[in-house]
Amino acid sequence: MVIINVVYYVYVILYGLYTIYLHAVLNIPLFLLAVCLFVLSVRFHSSHPAIPWLQLLLIGSLHVLGQSALCYPLFLLTLSHYSYKEVNKWRAWGLSVSAMIIYLSTVNFITHSASRESMFGFMSILDFAATTWLTRTIHLRSGKLERIRNERHLLTQKDSLTGLYNYEECHRRLEQQIKLHQPLVLFLIDCTDLKAMNTSGGFQAGNFVLKQMADLLQILFKEALFISRYGGDEFAVVMPLNKDFLTTASYQQKLDSELPKLTGIQNTYGIAIFPQDALTKDDLILHAEHNLFMKKRESWLKREEQMQRSEKLRVVGELASGMAHEIRNPLTTVKGFLQLSKASDYNIENWYGLIMDEIDRMSDLTGEFLQFSKPHQTVFQTHSLNECVLKVISLIESEATSSGHEIHFHESTYAVHMLMDQDKMIQLLLNMMKNACEAMEANGSIHMKLSRDQKNATLVIADNGPGIPSDQLEKIFHPFFTTKETGTGLGLSICYKIVQDHHGTLEVESELGIGTRFILTFPLAVNMTSGNDNSAVS
Repeated sequence: MVIINVVYYVYVILYGLYTIYLHAVLNIPLFLLAVCLFVLSVRFHSSHPAIPWLQLLLIGSLHVLGQSALCYPLFLLTLSHYSYKEVNKWRAWGLSVSAMIIYLSTVNFITHSASRESMFGFMSILDFAATTWLTRTIHLRSGKLERIRNERHLLTQKDSLTGLYNYEECHRRLEQQIKLHQPLVLFLIDCTDLKAMNTSGGFQAGNFVLKQMADLLQILFKEALFISRYGGDEFAVVMPLNKDFLTTASYQQKLDSELPKLTGIQNTYGIAIFPQDALTKDDLILHAEHNLFMKKRESWLKREEQMQRSEKLRVVGELASGMAHEIRNPLTTVKGFLQLSKASDYNIENWYGLIMDEIDRMSDLTGEFLQFSKPHQTVFQTHSLNECVLKVISLIESEATSSGHEIHFHESTYAVHMLMDQDKMIQLLLNMMKNACEAMEANGSIHMKLSRDQKNATLVIADNGPGIPSDQLEKIFHPFFTTKETGTGLGLSICYKIVQDHHGTLEVESELGIGTRFILTFPLAVNMTSGNDNSAVS
């Protein structure tokens, strides 16, 4: 703009000097007044929308008073200048027509020749039209190029979804703020539940929350130095810091309570203060990211603790429900017999045996339940797993033989010693063997195989019973789950707990019509033999 004004000034002054030098000026005072007015109109060209027309009139006056065709370029220069600046195309073409009329009028006044007037008129119309068309075309194309450049510039700075500054621009602006040595506080905000929302509601729901989050951050933190979308579901907010640090507490209050209420999702954030926490941009971001990670970790631990507490309450509820159900049945039976005994003067002799059976059943049930649930101290000593298996076989062999079952034991070539509570181990194996015998029909067979490697001992107990359906296979270790008419459903749960107490694993494989295999794995005793007296308490 300054260059165009200089061109105006220089051209008008040279035009004035030239015409005065040739003594072509009709009236010098009026001519000088027109020159001064034109210079003033150029100086204050943006003050009023009528200035372009005023300048054309002044140029026409200079043309008439100066009696020189050198004013013609001044017409074209003014027309091209305002045609380029004018946004409204009709106004620009109106300015072109006005320039043509003024120019033709001045030419007619100067020449007084019809032939020359028609020639000048035709040529000037073409020149003015061409000038207007060219300047408008250049204006439109340059405007498009400017918009493209602005869009590209915005794309390099702004996030397309939220309109906030992007990651690179965040780093650049933070670097600038630190170079100014201005105290500030950096917040890195993570949307905790956004991934779950993307999974449940799709990416459109997640994008909506991100846009909402960006709008709310700009509302809640109006005084922010800048706000950016730092990552996929992370935002960065940089705020000026007062010396009293009270503003930091107010910022945290907004993030802790106001933002979650407005967005409906939880957020976690990390804080870093310049220059208290770090003196460089990278160290400041690293400090904020570390604090963010620690907050996330704290949130994860709380959530895990809540889940564990909920799981414990659920298990307790299931146990209580199962226990109540199992006890209610014998109580109902006893109640029925007592009601029947009322008719015979409360003589329960006929039902005494049945009542005692139900009471014994309740006693056994409560005993097993206490064994399953009550924590107790277990003393581990080094014993041979081979001997435990042989002892269990001797205990159950007569019962298995009477039912027509056979027991086959494949011992390990090497001695297998482990830290164990021998009574609990025998109880575990005895329960597993009884389950196998009860699961098979007559003339079944049980195969037991004991093996070991460098670290673990493996005992496989397989039967050729009917097998367990796949829909029940995952439930067999649940308390009170049973398919037996007289079972309590606690046997395998107790077995599983004993295995866990011995830091082992218990797996089951079953195929209908073929049988079931239980695979028990225990860690071997380290640097111990069966003769050692070393023990451990758990």
